[in-house]
Amino acid sequence: MKKLIIPMMLTIGYISYADSYETNHSYKNEVSHHTHNTKFNVSENEIFKRKLLVPPLVKGEIEEGKRVFELDIQKGKWEFLEGKESETYGYNGAILGPVLSLNSNEKTKIKIKNNLSEETTVHWHGAIVSEEVDGVHNSEIKPNGEKEVEFTLNQPASTLWFHPHTMHKTASQVYKGLTGLIYLEDEMSKKLELPKTYGVDDFPIVIQDKKISEDGKLDYTTSHMEKIHGKSGGRLMVNGIISPYLDISNGMTRLRVVNGSNATNFNIDLSNKEFYQIASDGGFLKSPIKLNNLKLAPGERAELIIDSKDFNEKEYLYVNGSRALEFRKTNNIGLRSIPENLVEISKVDTENLKLNTRNFELKTTSNSNTINNTEYNMEKIDFNVKKGTKEIWNIINGDSMMDMPHPFHIHGAQFRIIERNGKEPPLNEQGWKDTVNIGAGENIKILIEYKADGIVVYHCHILEHEEMGMMGQFYIEK
Repeated sequence: MKKLIIPMMLTIGYISYADSYETNHSYKNEVSHHTHNTKFNVSENEIFKRKLLVPPLVKGEIEEGKRVFELDIQKGKWEFLEGKESETYGYNGAILGPVLSLNSNEKTKIKIKNNLSEETTVHWHGAIVSEEVDGVHNSEIKPNGEKEVEFTLNQPASTLWFHPHTMHKTASQVYKGLTGLIYLEDEMSKKLELPKTYGVDDFPIVIQDKKISEDGKLDYTTSHMEKIHGKSGGRLMVNGIISPYLDISNGMTRLRVVNGSNATNFNIDLSNKEFYQIASDGGFLKSPIKLNNLKLAPGERAELIIDSKDFNEKEYLYVNGSRALEFRKTNNIGLRSIPENLVEISKVDTENLKLNTRNFELKTTSNSNTINNTEYNMEKIDFNVKKGTKEIWNIINGDSMMDMPHPFHIHGAQFRIIERNGKEPPLNEQGWKDTVNIGAGENIKILIEYKADGIVVYHCHILEHEEMGMMGQFYIEK
């Protein structure tokens, strides 16, 4: 297999779907909540003294031919500020959750126990599963209640995640800490010569922003405008820790990045050093894409490869112009190259696509966020489709003064982007996706195949927008 040795000249140029900012990491124009590109006040003298939390990788137990996991949803205590505790929520711990190691086409069972004093659900974001498993509002687990779900993921290797999807409580429960990852592997991913030793050269990176009071308490309250714009700002953190450091090898390191924020877009860079994106939401890209910055909206994921060979002793991951994570290079030697080709992904044949097209118009006013001028109604099915069929979705975002970016997420599907504003999407958006960011005045066309069963929801992944009704649902008939 051909290798991609860094540095080297590639025919692929620098690409990035991101708002520009100068190399000193100050924005050219001050941004507002309407763009969701929140600027954080992190001093260049900030001391990175806490080690990055690396959640446990859990492989489950084989029982009766199924890989079985246990998830306890619980309250905990966590120090966002040193010496000051805050109440948090977590899966199997005080905050966040374990990384579940799953295999494609393998039967999986997950035993869930809700130890909270409020109802919750577990949604498997990016997983193609049935209505009964998906964990939306019609499958709430009562306080002290238990639930078992079983599924088989017949989809390519990817980094997925799980979080609550509780009616009118999704935003607060995610904010309090309920976020976990899934590493889904298949036969192809196991053969690729990529960094894959968990906690050594392969790390989950959950980026979030949360408002913390002076006494260290997590503050989730929402004003009317925060509901309209989404809860954004406060302290920038990675894996629940403010200004953490991470020891990395001298060589290649894989970062599986999740934007786990309620509403904030994250512009990611390495002080303009090159890095590579190898995967998007639903799996590997065709080839590594060279970048010098990357934008991720809430719900989006990207697998990145960084090469520390030419790093100083300390380098930094910047988010929205501020240092978020300190890399400390060790003497351990890591991989020196990655494959030039990753997986086969066919080009979307738009010329011969004589498919039904559905239109979805996103709109923000001073009082609501809607899809096709309608707020979500749990009792209403917007349309019916046949399982196995394909359609084109034409998603249009408004361009009025109140309109803003919306990360559009579809449950039970991985789709392909056909066009962004009438043009071919950038290279790192040409793989499989389940969430796509649509700026004010933008128009996205996607190709979707209906593979799940039952009721499927679609919504803006700004969690406050979802709760305000920027969501719809359809029914897939067998």
